[in-house]
Amino acid sequence: MYQSLLPILKPLVFEGKSGTLEVVHKYDDTARLYIKEGIVEQVETKSIQGKDAASSCMRWVSISATFQEGNHTNYTPDPSIDTMSLLSFLEKTFKNITIINDKIPDDNVIFQVDPEKLNNAAKLNASDYKMALLIDGQRDIAQIIAMSGQSELAVLTRICRLLLAGVAKEKEAASKEVMSSQEQNKFLTALNDELMGLVGPAGAVLVEDAFEQMDLSPEMLAKEDIGPLLSAVAELLEDEEKVALNQWSKNYS
Repeated sequence: MYQSLLPILKPLVFEGKSGTLEVVHKYDDTARLYIKEGIVEQVETKSIQGKDAASSCMRWVSISATFQEGNHTNYTPDPSIDTMSLLSFLEKTFKNITIINDKIPDDNVIFQVDPEKLNNAAKLNASDYKMALLIDGQRDIAQIIAMSGQSELAVLTRICRLLLAGVAKEKEAASKEVMSSQEQNKFLTALNDELMGLVGPAGAVLVEDAFEQMDLSPEMLAKEDIGPLLSAVAELLEDEEKVALNQWSKNYS
C-alpha cells in the first residue's frame, strides 16, 4: 500500500514537535527530516540535502517512517526549506495517492498499453505518451521508475492517468494448459509409487500437503506445475530422501 507523508508529518508540525523524522524509501534511499518546534529545518537523503532533498522525499510513497523526539544539533538549518509549502504539496497530492492505491495493487504488477486506444486517446499530454512508451507488458513498476528518471509519485500518477483513460490495463497472466486426466493420473501414480518406496504410505499425505501449499487441486495440474509440486514435496523430506526424489524428478524436467 502506498502512503503519503502527510498524516505522519502534519501532526509533528502542528503540535510543535522537535526531533528527527527518518523516512525509509523502498527504492534504496533514506531521508532524515530535522524538525525544531514544528519547523522542518533540514532534510538529508543519501545523496542530497536541503530544499532538493525535501522536495524529493515528499514524492516517495513506498515508505516507512519513525520519529525520534528530542533536540538534535548535528545539522545546519536550511532557511530555503518552507515547512508550509511541503505540507501544501502533500495536501494536494494526497488524493492522487488514494487513487493510486485503488488502481495499482503493488509494484509487482505488470501493465500493458493498447496502441490503438493510445492513438485515439484524448486529454493525454506529452508526458503521458512518454510514460506509455515504457509500459511494454514486461517491465514492472520498479523498472519503469528507474528508466523514467522521474519520482515514484510522478510515475504512478502517469500510469493512473493511462489506466483511467482506458489505454493501459493490467497484463493478464498467461493461461495454463491443464494436463489431461490421463496424463495427471500417470504422473501422480508414478510420484506416489516413488514416495511409497522412500517414505511408505506417508508419501500420499506429502503430495496432498504440497497441493494444499500451492493452493492447487490435482484436477488443475498443468505441466508447468510439476516442477513446483516436486519442489514442495522435496521440502518435506529428509536430506537423503530429497536427493533420491530430485534424481527421480529429472524424468520430468
